[in-house]
Amino acid sequence: MRFKLLTGLSATAVMGLSFSTAYAASTVQYTVHRGDSLWSISQRYGVSLSSLETWNHLSASSVIHVGQRIVIEKESSSTSTSTSSTKTTSPSSSSSTYIVKSGDTLWSISQRYGIPLSSLEAWNNLRASSVLHVGQKIIIKGGSFTLGSRRSSPVSGVVGFKGYEVAQYAEQFIGVPYVWGGTTPSGFDCSGLVQYVYAHFGTTLPRTSYEQFNIGTSVPTSDLMPGDIVFFDTFGSGASHDGIFIGNGQFISATSSKVEIDSLSNPYWSAHYLGARRP
Repeated sequence: MRFKLLTGLSATAVMGLSFSTAYAASTVQYTVHRGDSLWSISQRYGVSLSSLETWNHLSASSVIHVGQRIVIEKESSSTSTSTSSTKTTSPSSSSSTYIVKSGDTLWSISQRYGIPLSSLEAWNNLRASSVLHVGQKIIIKGGSFTLGSRRSSPVSGVVGFKGYEVAQYAEQFIGVPYVWGGTTPSGFDCSGLVQYVYAHFGTTLPRTSYEQFNIGTSVPTSDLMPGDIVFFDTFGSGASHDGIFIGNGQFISATSSKVEIDSLSNPYWSAHYLGARRP
């Protein structure tokens, strides 16, 4: 991860600080990497998507590009170092230990307990890309983020715990040629790509987009999360095309030529949008 502090603080110094400490003292510029979205950046740094959009004069439908600089500002105008003032996101000295299970990631654990991914990384000296191992102990500190703050209605299924990983995995196939009936990395059709990606995470989906439209639960556009499957009626009525939502108003799919990322706000796709399903 590369970033630059506008105040001149070195990147090395920042890496040794928790997100709340480093960002409370300055504004940061994050350089967009392949696979990034506004949503994934907001999750990585524990800031709201709406704030990230406001700071950068963007909207949820905005497309970001590799090399683009995203401003991340402090949430409040003052830095709290006094013991008499406690931020709601600051962990206390108490902590609990979570034992990693099969399929866990730092992101899924942060979502499960409603804590910023950046805090989880700082507490455990890890990064979002760190590989976890079954039986590994993950520290979850107290304060406002205790085990009791687990969301009362966590998102079920693959999406919510693995949705971000599903989206990232799908993006590695960008550029793979479109092949009618294709179900492998040598060539995909739209539903073949969706089926292949989900199979990697142990979820078996039907073969065609029409069949995939009948699985899981319907998701309103306003509630879309990475990993949700989005559907379109490109050949008349019915779900003749589908792809995987990756956040920031974007989805990845095997189009008529290759696997690529498109925007739901694109006039063509928005006109043919049918809805989304969550496996």
